[in-house]
Amino acid sequence: MVRYRPAVKIILRILECIARYQSKDRALKTHVIQCANLKTTSGEKYLKMLQEAGYIVEMKEKWGGRTVIALELTELGKERYNWFKRINSELFESDEWSD
Repeated sequence: MVRYRPAVKIILRILECIARYQSKDRALKTHVIQCANLKTTSGEKYLKMLQEAGYIVEMKEKWGGRTVIALELTELGKERYNWFKRINSELFESDEWSD
């Protein structure tokens, strides 16, 4: 039986990845998708949803001879990240859905 992660767990993981990479230097879009363990199409869908909700912003930056896409949490995104952590701990106390 295939078990899928609930959307709240995926969103929390994406926000965690952005926060972690952002604190070190910058959160590149490809790194965030890999960190969240998502396929590119699913990752794009969730990132678009988070961007439209105002949780993240996307910036294009020059890196060497190419352009990369970096992601940052907005103030609302930081607030919601803490909110999702709390919801996650309340809903998923068992390790049934642990990553």
